[in-house]
Amino acid sequence: KVLVEKMGLPGGKNGLSLDSSDLLRCCQWWNNAAKRVATLEFDRTRKSMGVMVDSSSGKKLLLVKGAVENLLERSGYIQLLDGSVVPLDEKAKRTILASLHEMSTNALRVLALAYKDLSGDFATYDGSEDHPAHKYLLDPAYYSSIESNLIFCGFVGLRDPPREEVYDAIEDCRAAGIRIMMITGDNKLTAEAICREIGVFGPSENISSKSFAGKEFMSLSDKKKLLRQTGGLLFSRAEPRHKQEIVKLLKSQGCVVAMTGDGVNDAPALKLADIGIAMGITGTEVAKEASDMVLADDNFSTIVSAVGEGRSIYNNMQAFIRYMISSNIGEVASIFLTSAFGIPEGLIPVQLLWVNLVTDG
Repeated sequence: KVLVEKMGLPGGKNGLSLDSSDLLRCCQWWNNAAKRVATLEFDRTRKSMGVMVDSSSGKKLLLVKGAVENLLERSGYIQLLDGSVVPLDEKAKRTILASLHEMSTNALRVLALAYKDLSGDFATYDGSEDHPAHKYLLDPAYYSSIESNLIFCGFVGLRDPPREEVYDAIEDCRAAGIRIMMITGDNKLTAEAICREIGVFGPSENISSKSFAGKEFMSLSDKKKLLRQTGGLLFSRAEPRHKQEIVKLLKSQGCVVAMTGDGVNDAPALKLADIGIAMGITGTEVAKEASDMVLADDNFSTIVSAVGEGRSIYNNMQAFIRYMISSNIGEVASIFLTSAFGIPEGLIPVQLLWVNLVTDG
């Protein structure tokens, strides 16, 4: 549905004036062609999710989508262009990984697709709780074994283009002394390409010491030293605990940390940061509850504008305090000195009120 809203229908109809039946046409076709029986929910360990369906051909299938590297490890066959299925050999894996590398370096998020015919107890599973296969679906630890010996059938590249104003917003942050760190669950190459595109890294900048996978960074002994370096930083394939640890390390060095996020897995880090910022449109309720601020337009440049307004207010307060101190110091000094030396008061109350009225009014 989201892709149709952004790109329009294949027939050339664009815009959001279409009724729900048009927008959900693809979903309706799949609901008719394959009835869902069970869902193997996504988790970060196996980096995939699957559904068991009753296909129109009468077979019970497992359809899986997930990270290319993970699905390749659990695939034993590959489907060719002519529809034939052959064993997945090392040459085919190298070809797939080469294509993955090319697509990732072009800032595409790559999603692999695989399937298999279900056998054994799962071949007769109908969704009922008293079926022998049902107990295996209650424990996510079994999901990897169910999603094994798959038939790899392809992968797709998804692009979520950054907003036009993001590049200028990041430049403004850099000029204001704000460091940008990107923490994402995306593939490392994809994340690096996006960072170069939006200006976190320069087009030809050496980022060997600025780009890390989450587990790779956590295994380092000099994490604080790496966080102290200037410029942007990137953490890819990051898990929720990695985000929390990075926020803790930054705060331990005296940094004021603002964290943005929209998912349930971002909530702990949002709560831990000095300023948690959730997305108002795409953000989950859990993320919003854990945050200190919610963006109504999900726009990064709004954060930059808010920082600018905050600094203007702070500068105005400083200027006001300096003015009040400088304008009233003479009155305070005259009253204090006359009291200290026991001499007649230099200014009577009416004169003090007049001075205050002229200078502060």
